[in-house]
Amino acid sequence: MKNEELRVKMMKRVILSFVVGFIAVHLYGQQGNIFGNYEIGLSASGGLSALHFSTSDGRNPSYSVGYVLGWDFAILFTEKWSFRTGVNMASYHASVSFDRMKTRNLTVTPKEGGLPANSSFYVVAEYRGYEELHEALYLRFPLMVQYRMGKYFYAAAGIQTGILANGTYRIKSGELVTEGYSDFTWQLYDDIPEHGFDIYSNIKSTNKPDFGIALSGALETGVKWGLNNGMALYTGVFLDYGLNDIRKSSPTKESIVYDENGAHTFNSILYSKNEGTPMTGKVQPLAVGLRLRLSMGFGI
Repeated sequence: MKNEELRVKMMKRVILSFVVGFIAVHLYGQQGNIFGNYEIGLSASGGLSALHFSTSDGRNPSYSVGYVLGWDFAILFTEKWSFRTGVNMASYHASVSFDRMKTRNLTVTPKEGGLPANSSFYVVAEYRGYEELHEALYLRFPLMVQYRMGKYFYAAAGIQTGILANGTYRIKSGELVTEGYSDFTWQLYDDIPEHGFDIYSNIKSTNKPDFGIALSGALETGVKWGLNNGMALYTGVFLDYGLNDIRKSSPTKESIVYDENGAHTFNSILYSKNEGTPMTGKVQPLAVGLRLRLSMGFGI
């Protein structure tokens, strides 16, 4: 709940700063037309977004509705060519689920139980009704080149660099069964609650993602509608495609961190491996949808 309240407050401040800056520059620019051939604008976009990845069994996360709010500044070199930059806030979501998921990972040998301390011991975990939900909010800085075709149509392309502003992931499982396996005795240990091997219900865990810089390619095309007093309304479609893996490191963790007392902790499958193999491929932000941009021109 605190994360949601913080996210709402942040978005209100971003929107307010965009609006105030937009009005201030417009009023100041009217005093002597100091800007030359420039445009400033506010944009709002909506559509499908995802933190795209593939699991080791070929499963992909589902898409969700995302948004982008932005402020931009464009320099018009000619009537057709312009360069645009600015700042925007973009949301991404991902959801992946398994009816059953089983992992087997090397862990610390239990202190009690008669096993040699230097023997290999594995924790085997079977999740039933497993689900992961991811949310990420990125502050992005675009560099776009725009070309105007004829009187109304335009197309733009470029890159965007994003910094994680906020994010969270939630793990849920209706049931979890944990067992132990020793390569010393070749024996499976189950139903031993005092060693953390038991059946657990309604597993829930929340944590912060370990995401870094997001570099994405950006495409946009649509129609520019001329309004009064140098104002224009852009209506179009956009595609943002992630170019890099936004995780700061490759998956090296265990999906379940074994605790002898049963107080297990959990890591996202994005950072985990199963029997030494990463559980997911690279993570890339992806978004497609509709975009509206209201701009004010100076010197045009």
